[in-house]
Amino acid sequence: MAFSPKSNAMDPLIVSHLSKSFDNIKAVDDVSFSIKKGEIFGLLGVNGAGKTTTINMITGLLEPDKGVIKILGYEPEKNWEFVKNKMNVSTAYFPLSDVLTIKENLRIYAKIYRIKNPEEKINTLLHQFELSKLADRKVRTLSSGEKTRTALCKGLINDPEVLFLDECTVGLDPDIAEKTRRHIQEYQKSTHATILFTSHYMHEVEELCGRIAFMDEGKILTIATAEKLKKTIKKFTVEISVKKNVQGLKKLLRDEEVTLLFSQDDTLVFETSYEKDKVYKILNKIFTKGFLLSDLHIKKPTLDDIFIKIARKK
Repeated sequence: MAFSPKSNAMDPLIVSHLSKSFDNIKAVDDVSFSIKKGEIFGLLGVNGAGKTTTINMITGLLEPDKGVIKILGYEPEKNWEFVKNKMNVSTAYFPLSDVLTIKENLRIYAKIYRIKNPEEKINTLLHQFELSKLADRKVRTLSSGEKTRTALCKGLINDPEVLFLDECTVGLDPDIAEKTRRHIQEYQKSTHATILFTSHYMHEVEELCGRIAFMDEGKILTIATAEKLKKTIKKFTVEISVKKNVQGLKKLLRDEEVTLLFSQDDTLVFETSYEKDKVYKILNKIFTKGFLLSDLHIKKPTLDDIFIKIARKK
């Protein structure tokens, strides 16, 4: 049965029972969700899960087989001119013109969106994304990260009320990626824009997004906050390095019915339940039995763990 969350009729983006097939393969299968005003909403899934196809239908690049889309209360196909001017997209999968410069590309989009004072707006964006010195270079000469930042400038050219960011940090080095996330947060806070965000970098999804939807095989499996999703995995992973008597420690873990995941030399990695502070009781036994540890790491579940379990159909 398809996951069908409740939506509010006033939500800026509402997707109801959206479906799309290619050659009898369902890329998107009865997908429904809505995004609140001022919310950054994460849409996650493995490659081929249906994320980009969903975004392409919402933004008018693909026609759905079935379903209804409402943006700011309007069905896009019936009110395209109005909706187009209120939304925008930044994606790693839709290249800008290679034969034009960064500035020439942005001037075209400024004209499409009828931007007042286009040169001022373009220069502001180029400064924000540290592209001012590259403004007159042709897009084909740019690195992947520079192209990504140019696409972000295009996505913000019209100050959209509804913004789609599809893998918008691909190819960015850590410093620029961090600055980009900060720009997204500042834009969302200052404009109360509604943002749909996809990424394979779970740390930035957790940093930016309120609610997160996981897609698999064209369906939405669940929608929840990062904290609620992580609580679905009720186990800690513990890595310990012991100074001596590794075999004795292995026996203690077996007696405690602990799952040993990895063992090499003096290092053991095991998994144990959240329930009743079991991990702390096990560690207490290790210490009271006189085992001397040289290292200890306790790892709580992460969004990466959720992603991996979905990818492995677990």
